[in-house]
Amino acid sequence: MVTFSLAINLAFRRWSDFAGRSTRAEFWFFALFQTICLLPLIVLDAVALSSLPFYPLSIIFCIVMLTPTLSISVRRLHDQNKKWWWLFMWLIPVIGWVAMIKINASPTTAY
Repeated sequence: MVTFSLAINLAFRRWSDFAGRSTRAEFWFFALFQTICLLPLIVLDAVALSSLPFYPLSIIFCIVMLTPTLSISVRRLHDQNKKWWWLFMWLIPVIGWVAMIKINASPTTAY
């Protein structure tokens, strides 16, 4: 069973592994971790750095998290027997988002 801390640890240790598989728990715990970290950064950017036309702390966080997020997303797709290019579904408003959430919420397939 993948715990919250183990999922975060796995995501960062396997940041460059685009070939394996990731479980549903690993993917969603990492998504929760990113949300928990990003929300306070957005608030801090809005309150403390309101004079800037952009949110620098949030942008830096998103850039740092880009590769681990892409790798865990690709591994999650592999776990559903899907190719990496399914990530482009995120670019289709609403329908693509619903499809990707459904795929990522599906149970792990048999290896």
